[in-house]
Amino acid sequence: MPFTPFHFGPGLLIKGIIPARFSLSTYALANVAMDVEPLYHILRGDSQLHGASHTLLGAGLIGVGTALWGRIAVRHAWSLYERWSANTGAPFYITAQQAWLGTLLGTFSHVLMDSVMHADMRPFLPLTDANPWLDISCTEHVYLGCVLAGMVGMLVILIRAAFQPEHSHNR
Repeated sequence: MPFTPFHFGPGLLIKGIIPARFSLSTYALANVAMDVEPLYHILRGDSQLHGASHTLLGAGLIGVGTALWGRIAVRHAWSLYERWSANTGAPFYITAQQAWLGTLLGTFSHVLMDSVMHADMRPFLPLTDANPWLDISCTEHVYLGCVLAGMVGMLVILIRAAFQPEHSHNR
């Protein structure tokens, strides 16, 4: 299913562990960008859903594109949110490092997770059409791992916020 929120669990864990170096916003944006191609194939009724976007090469290209324009898009989205919500907190910023780390971890982890679960995945194209990661774990374990990662990540984020009244405002 495209745009699954399960992919966001590992991102929450990473944000909890290295909040100043990682953008959860660009991680999420990159994960959504990854699933535009499968959504297109679903709407067309195709049987093959995962194509070029779900290869390591495709993920790298999507990651680069998302890092370059996603940082700007996220910054604008947050400024609109702050204007509409009358949020007068610290100004929003997102560094290039946060954007790059968020997008590349987002796209490559997406390929890895989907490769374990979907038979139509070919992560190493154009080098080979083999998928050595297929069935190394069952789908339920991947989902459970994502949920647990998200829960632990959210707990770490909440603990950090409780002990840092002036916590970082980067996304």
